[in-house]
Amino acid sequence: MTDVAGRTLNVEFGRLAAARKIMAARTSTGSLVEDRANAERWISRFGGAAEPDDGASVDAGEHSLIIRPAREAAESPWVVYIHGGGMVYYSTAVFRPFLRTLAGALEAPVEALAYPKAPEHTVEQAVEQLTGHLAARLRTLADRPLVLAGDSVGGLLALYLSLRVLPEVFSRIVLIYPVLDLRTERESYRTFGEGYFLDRASMRLFRSVLHPFFSERDFDPMALPESDLARLPACSVVTAGCDVLRDEGLAWVERLAGRPAGLRHQHFPDLPHDFCLYAGKLASAGSAVAEIARTAFPLKGQG
Repeated sequence: MTDVAGRTLNVEFGRLAAARKIMAARTSTGSLVEDRANAERWISRFGGAAEPDDGASVDAGEHSLIIRPAREAAESPWVVYIHGGGMVYYSTAVFRPFLRTLAGALEAPVEALAYPKAPEHTVEQAVEQLTGHLAARLRTLADRPLVLAGDSVGGLLALYLSLRVLPEVFSRIVLIYPVLDLRTERESYRTFGEGYFLDRASMRLFRSVLHPFFSERDFDPMALPESDLARLPACSVVTAGCDVLRDEGLAWVERLAGRPAGLRHQHFPDLPHDFCLYAGKLASAGSAVAEIARTAFPLKGQG
């Protein structure tokens, strides 16, 4: 299960990690407001890029961000995206460059949903808001296929919503370096616990926020009951080799091999957590996002 090759970080990200260490970028300043601002500034400086003149339209509302590419492919799905950040960090604005790239590559609209953050709000409040947005979107889509995607904690939320809240609604779910185990720390926690963009200490904080909600609802992705497995939609999983979450992602894919029949897995052994957010400036991240668009989001009829 352990991918030894994944210990070697991609050269571009290795340089960025070294710069981060030299700059002594701290995980926390003691102020959540400042920490959030610092996290967004980092991504904007080192991962974002000026929006291209690609003809895409962007509708930034209070609760969602909709990106429509200049060209939409026939029978393309409507992609709804739930962003990561441990329920504590990030916003749809931070993900805008990545999602614009994704929408263009897919030739499909991508809608990113905002949700209230912890600790000011509970996970239950976030799930309720996401559910309301999804239900409203479903009423406007008619027969268009709907894909639900998310990264990190967004992947966990996407899985939960597709199984327990809105089952048999989505044509596919796409989980990008997802949080899947809120109980166990595998070897990747030790190997990539510091210096790989998502530190072990931060992940422990995020798990403390998430665990009560999912435990109370008896929802454990690593031990899904038959009732959940029976309604699991076609699923794509993306894992990163230099990520504290690597091993739980690989274990989940192995456990679900063949269930559902549409299970797809992509592994990027030399990339870290959050690599999609750097697609605007780092070639390695950009090529990975292009590959994800090609294979994790199949068009209708492609399985």
